[in-house]
Amino acid sequence: MASTFQLSFSFLIFLLFSLWIVEAHTSRKLISIQEQEDQDISHLLKDGEFEDPSLYMYFKLKDLKLGTRLPIFFCHNDLQKLPPLLTRKEADLIPFSKSKLDFLLNHFSITKDSPQGKAIKETLGHCDAKAVQGEHKFCGTSLESMIDLVKKAMGYNVDLKVMTTKVIVPPQNTISYALHNYTFVEAPKELFGIKMLACHRMPYPYAVYYCHGHKVGSRVFEINLVTDDGKQRVMAIAVCHMDTSTWNPDHVAFKVLKMEPRSAPVCHFFPLDNIVWVTK
Repeated sequence: MASTFQLSFSFLIFLLFSLWIVEAHTSRKLISIQEQEDQDISHLLKDGEFEDPSLYMYFKLKDLKLGTRLPIFFCHNDLQKLPPLLTRKEADLIPFSKSKLDFLLNHFSITKDSPQGKAIKETLGHCDAKAVQGEHKFCGTSLESMIDLVKKAMGYNVDLKVMTTKVIVPPQNTISYALHNYTFVEAPKELFGIKMLACHRMPYPYAVYYCHGHKVGSRVFEINLVTDDGKQRVMAIAVCHMDTSTWNPDHVAFKVLKMEPRSAPVCHFFPLDNIVWVTK
């Protein structure tokens, strides 16, 4: 009898296929939430608005209701310019540690002071850093390694589901990834009694996902959004972090939401290329 600590082969194939679909059809600007945490955003303000549209992703707990209207940016990249996915066998042949930075820069023919070199250093730093108390954290360098680490964090015998934010348009229209005002056209649907891990695409020469999730204190929602002109609908996944008392007081979310640091919950939408793992 197969061990209860293993997913069935068919379910594993389903997960891999689901992730391939996500990778093939959705993308965003490769700036993760973690990269924004210590960012000074004063230079991004112009006439009280953010010049960087990717900052339009945060909202407050009180906004979770039918009829809320918010400016939101769901970013998109040229799929042909995205770094490739590697198999576990390929990824395991390449060191993945900040201690090997010089070797990696030479391996990928990238200079240390270039934007790409700085991005590699930052990504490795995030992945090497220890998890904070009450947090699951790891980096997946292949689909297989990500699935193994997700199972280790969430339980080997749980039923897992892959979720993503999806843009939906009527057949006669095309997707617009500009900053839009979106209205909540249904009451947000909360997913109760689940565990959640979010995996963010990181800037790196090949596909790397930074996955993390708080063991307690987060609420997950499905939100149905429509643009003002009604031509575009987004089925968005969002999370509300109920306890921000341990967050860096300079976290970008506090500035965007104009709230006192660590004073209240912070909610944000997941970008299009994020993979959200939940237990059913």
